[in-house]
Amino acid sequence: MTRFESPSPAPVAMQSAGAGRETGPMSELPPPAPPVPGASAPTPPGPPSTAGCTNGRADDTAGDDGIDWTNVRELAERWYRPVIEPDGWRALAYLLLSALLSPFLFGAMAAVAAITFGLSFILVGLLLIVPFFLMVEQFARLELALARRFGHDIEPRPTRPLGGVARAYVTVLTDPVRWRQVGFVAANVVMAWIFFAFGSFPLQVVAQVLFGDGVIDGPGFSVGPRIEVDSFSPVAWVLAALAVGAIPRVAIWVADVRARVDRWFLGTDRLAEAEQRVSVLSTQRREILDAVASERRRIERNLHDGVQQQLVAIGLDLGMAEQQLARDPDRARELIVSARGKVQGSIGELRQLGRGLHPAILQDRGIDAALSAIVSGAPIPISVHVDPDLDLSTDVAETVYFIANELIANVLKHARARVASIHVTKVAANVRITVHDDGVGGVDAARGTGVAGVRARVHAVDGTLSISSPAGGPTTFVAELPRTVEGRDV
Repeated sequence: MTRFESPSPAPVAMQSAGAGRETGPMSELPPPAPPVPGASAPTPPGPPSTAGCTNGRADDTAGDDGIDWTNVRELAERWYRPVIEPDGWRALAYLLLSALLSPFLFGAMAAVAAITFGLSFILVGLLLIVPFFLMVEQFARLELALARRFGHDIEPRPTRPLGGVARAYVTVLTDPVRWRQVGFVAANVVMAWIFFAFGSFPLQVVAQVLFGDGVIDGPGFSVGPRIEVDSFSPVAWVLAALAVGAIPRVAIWVADVRARVDRWFLGTDRLAEAEQRVSVLSTQRREILDAVASERRRIERNLHDGVQQQLVAIGLDLGMAEQQLARDPDRARELIVSARGKVQGSIGELRQLGRGLHPAILQDRGIDAALSAIVSGAPIPISVHVDPDLDLSTDVAETVYFIANELIANVLKHARARVASIHVTKVAANVRITVHDDGVGGVDAARGTGVAGVRARVHAVDGTLSISSPAGGPTTFVAELPRTVEGRDV
C-alpha cells in the first residue's frame, strides 16, 4: 500500500517577542517603515464592518454620534444666508422709516385740518380747504416715494384736475381719491407701527435675549411683544439663534404686505384700470376700422379714377388701331404707341397701390431704402434720415413706413411746402418718426382721413402722436412708438 505524505510547509517568518527581529528565511528583508505619528493602527483583515452604514453603504459624513454634519452645515448656511444679503435689511429700514415718518405727517394734517375747519365759521378756513387736500396729496406721494425707494413701485391713483378757483373746491370735496389719501395718512399713524412691530419681531427676540429689552423702548411702552426669558437659559440662546435667520425673511414678508395695503389705499384700482384699458382698446378698434374703411375707399377710388380709366382708354386705342390698320398703318402705329404708354402708366399706378398695401422694398432692403423710395419721385426736395443702428422688426418697420408714407402724402397734397424732411430715430425703448415741412400749416387733426389713419396706426401699437401746425406753418408731426409689441422685443 502506497502512502502519500504532504510536503512540509514552507518556513514562515517569525518575530521574536523580545528582540523585535525576524527569524527564518525572510529575516534578510528590510524592516517596515515606522508609522506616521498620530495615525491609527492598521486594522487587521476581517469582515467589513457595517457600523455607520445605510443600506450597506458607508456614510462618510456621519460622525461617531450618527449625525450627518454636512447636511447640518448646508441647512445652517441656507438659513443664515439672507442675513448677509441687503434685501431683508432694506425691508426693515422701509418699515422703520415709514413708522417714524407717520406721526409727523398725521400731526401736520391734523393741525391744518383743525385750523381749516375750526375757522370755517368766519369763512377764513374755507380758503384753506384746497391747500389742505393738496398737502395731504403730497404726504401720500411722499409715502409712495418711500416705498418706491425700497423696491415697491406703486402707481398712484389719478386725482381729478382742479380746474378754476371756484371749481377747485367742489373737485377736492367730491373726489374720492383725495379722501382715500386723507384716510391713509390718518390710518398710517397706527398701521405703520403695527407693521414695524411684526416686521422687527425676530430682531426684538434677539435683542431681548441679549440685552433684556426691545429694540425701541419708550415711557410706558415697548415696540413688539416682550418675551420673558432667562438670558442664561440654553433655550433662550437657541431661540435667539433661530430668530437671527428669521429677521430678513419676516421683514421682507411684512414689507410686501405693507406695500399691498398702501397699493389698496393709494395705488391704481385694477378694475378701473382694466375698464379704462377696455375703453381705450374699443376706441382704438373703431379708429382702426374707420381707417381701414377709408383706405379701402381710397384704393377703390384710385383704381376707378386711375387704372380703370387708363385701361378703358387702352382698349379704345387698340380698337381704333385695329380699324386703321389696313387703311392707315401710320395712324394705327401711333395708336399702338399711345396704348403702350398708357400701359406703362397703369403699371406705375399699380405699383404705387401695391406699395401702399405691402412694400416689398421694406422687406428686401430695410426702412431707410423704403423711405427713400417714397420721396424719390416727390416734386419737392425731401430729406430722409434714419439712425444707422436702428433695428426694427417687420411689424414696427411696416408701421413706421405707413405713417411716414401717409404724412408725406399729406404734405405733397395739402401743405404747399417747398421742402420737407423725415427723421426716424431711436429714443430709449421707443422709435420716433418726425415729419417736418415749411408749408402753410393749419392742420386740423379732427378732420381729414389722412391724419385719422395715422392716429389709428399709432394708437394700435400704444404709441403717441403730437402735431404742431400753426397757421402759416411750419408743420411738424411727431409719432413715437414702443419698440416692444405684445411682449416681443423689437
